[in-house]
Amino acid sequence: MQIGQVNLGLQIGILMLILIAFVLKTRRKYFIHGALMLVGVILNVVSFLLVMGPSLLSFEIIRTQPLHDISLITLTHGIIGGLALILGVIIVASWHLQSSTKNCMKTKRLMKPTIVLWTIALVLGILLYTVLYGL
Repeated sequence: MQIGQVNLGLQIGILMLILIAFVLKTRRKYFIHGALMLVGVILNVVSFLLVMGPSLLSFEIIRTQPLHDISLITLTHGIIGGLALILGVIIVASWHLQSSTKNCMKTKRLMKPTIVLWTIALVLGILLYTVLYGL
């Protein structure tokens, strides 16, 4: 199994965590919601550091053909995914695993844009994986 397949599976697993966390939020189980989101962000940071970041930096087509479709998809995926990752870290860092939702509410306005950016990055990542490796 190649690292791309593992990372794709991990990203889909993170999506499942986010969906479960959303259901828990609607049931007002904020602590568990936040804990799952924390796990999702940590997994995404690890994935970025071990797989996506090095892959982006070593992807030769970006340097040699920056206007190629794959280069544009990759760069767009990287920029949008990077923004989503930074916002995710900011959101979970502001919460500090507290049972009170007080600190979390300060970053609530960032949550929807973050999930939208993350979803776009995920779709672009799946598209990129499909183009490079097929499904």
